[in-house]
Amino acid sequence: MTSLRAIAKADLLITLRRGESVLLTFLIPLGLLFFVGWTGILGIEIETLVPGLFALSIISSAFVGLAVATGFERKYGVLKRLGATPVSRLTLILAKALSVAVIEVLQLALLWIVAATVFDWAPDVRLLGLVAGLVLGTVGPAGLAMLMAGRLRAEATLALANGLYFVFLGIGDVFVPADYLSDGVVALSNLLPAAPLAGLFRWATGAGEVTASVWIVLAVWAIAAPLAASKTFRWEE
Repeated sequence: MTSLRAIAKADLLITLRRGESVLLTFLIPLGLLFFVGWTGILGIEIETLVPGLFALSIISSAFVGLAVATGFERKYGVLKRLGATPVSRLTLILAKALSVAVIEVLQLALLWIVAATVFDWAPDVRLLGLVAGLVLGTVGPAGLAMLMAGRLRAEATLALANGLYFVFLGIGDVFVPADYLSDGVVALSNLLPAAPLAGLFRWATGAGEVTASVWIVLAVWAIAAPLAASKTFRWEE
């Protein structure tokens, strides 16, 4: 537990010092909130938009930001030194997920405050759903991030993570409603983390219903991705 807390604390401080991380994790979802909220583009209601941006914020931190940062830590030998200590791969993954969770709480709090004060968003909150969304939405994407960062070169991780981010943005029922997508694309998006996570947050804020498939998909990602990463992660390129 001591090593887990130490790694999580160090990772959190490093993340907060990276300007590009702050831009990705805080300003992009906030900018989309103002843009869509003021323009009403695609007919998206604020009650639907905000939970979708919750999902996008978590994906940006737990997946994109974590994958890129870890990939370059591995490239520059930072993780090689950790690999020479008793710290296990799973401890590293859990520590990084914990540091990401702190960032996510700050993200969601900021979006919540702005949406409530500027757009009069008043959700009917299911606290258990919010907590479940935070946990499942962090662990699964974080595991996927570590799986990529632990096997691919840093530059490939950077390109793939950002590419998938735009895929999640486009077909994840976050910014573009599912009604605008074909049945095949919707079926694919429902197997990826973003759309189920957005659906879970909408249910948790009183803007929709949640099906068993949402829980199943998110649970599978939360179990399978970290386990795969813990088995295949390499400390150095």
